[in-house]
Amino acid sequence: MKRVLSSVCTLGCLLAVARAAPSFDEAMTKAAGDYRERVAQAAQELNQTRARIAAEKAPLLEQLRATEDRIIALESETSRLETHDEDTAAERRKLLQELETTRKTTAYASTLAHDGLKAVDDGLAPGEEQIDGERIADLLKRLDDPGAGPSGQAALDIADFLLARTQRTLGGYRAQGQAMIAETSQMLPGTFAFTGPETFFLPAAGGPAGTVRRREGAKYPASYALAGWKADDAAAFFAGRPGTIVADASGGKALRLKETSGTLWQHVQKGGVMAYVILGVGLLALLMFLDKVRDLTRMEVEPPEAVAAFLDLVARGATAEAAEKVRTLGNSVRELFTAGLRFADQPKAILEERLQAVVLAQRLHYERRLPLLAVIATAAPLMGLLGTVIGMVKTFALITVFGTGNAARLASGISEVLVATQLGLVVAIPTLIAHGFLAHRIHKNLALLERYALEFCTAVETAAAGTKPREPVPA
Repeated sequence: MKRVLSSVCTLGCLLAVARAAPSFDEAMTKAAGDYRERVAQAAQELNQTRARIAAEKAPLLEQLRATEDRIIALESETSRLETHDEDTAAERRKLLQELETTRKTTAYASTLAHDGLKAVDDGLAPGEEQIDGERIADLLKRLDDPGAGPSGQAALDIADFLLARTQRTLGGYRAQGQAMIAETSQMLPGTFAFTGPETFFLPAAGGPAGTVRRREGAKYPASYALAGWKADDAAAFFAGRPGTIVADASGGKALRLKETSGTLWQHVQKGGVMAYVILGVGLLALLMFLDKVRDLTRMEVEPPEAVAAFLDLVARGATAEAAEKVRTLGNSVRELFTAGLRFADQPKAILEERLQAVVLAQRLHYERRLPLLAVIATAAPLMGLLGTVIGMVKTFALITVFGTGNAARLASGISEVLVATQLGLVVAIPTLIAHGFLAHRIHKNLALLERYALEFCTAVETAAAGTKPREPVPA
């Protein structure tokens, strides 16, 4: 029933709407009119837009042509600038190559100048340091210090200096300076004469002329008087006139060798503190050796042939005669046999212990301080090595600071630190020989004492048993 009512209501509504709507033709006519109005309005707007575009197109075309002209001009300028940049880059690369070549040339010239100046500095004759030392130091400072100026200019100045010095050195020259007179250790002013490898000095206050030698670590050299050089010849030579000179054929090596040899005490002083310790130990070893030699002379142990007569008396029971005979024997043997006669009536074990006690007492007495000699013989080389190591540490510390430019000075320093090892061996070798000699003699005598103790015990047993002893076999 509800469905029927709903359908009736819906149909009624549809009929009402259909009755109120216009017809289809009217709707189409109205739509066509609206469309024509809209088309006309659009055409009018199009014509207005075309007119506006035509009005705006002319200035835009002019601006476009102007812009194209500017683009063409800028492209031409860009091409020109690119070409200029390429030319500039090529010129820059060329300049950089020339600059690098100049730097290498300058560095090479500076290296040559430095090496040449160092060679001249190392090869200065004795006394020339007073003349050219400050100039060489200044040139080296300018060459090594970038803040002192261009190194190229310093190299040129060095070349000028070397050329001037070579011209001055050719043929020899004279200069004023100071030197230490080796005989008096006085520093005196005078005239230097540089003639090739030799340098001579004539004091201004008068005195014999001499040959000049460098002093290690000193600015002023030493002058050694030449006794064979006549005063007139020396005066003529220093005045620039022809004369006779006295030259050292060894080039100063003989004087240097004489200076380095020195006295024995100076040689010991080169070894430092350990040298004194080694000498003290060596002196102690010498005193001990003398003391042991004295003990060895007191340790009188007769050979078996001399003791055989005494042992024969003991074996026969002749105690009184044996007591008289024992007084003629040496100290060590007499002490042994005296103790044996005193305890001859004791059992064998006790007698052997008494005799062994005497032998041990002799051993303790005569072997005392003997091991100390062996210790000294072993420790002396080690002490010398310690002194050498201490000196080498100091030498290498100096090398770290000052370098190894002077090989002669370095060799001299190393030879000085080896003095301690030399002294250690000098002490150790004789001490070792002395210890071997003393130990051999003492052990030999003690072995004889032990043999005599055993033979004495055998003789006592033979006497107690009443058997006749056999003739002793010669040793």
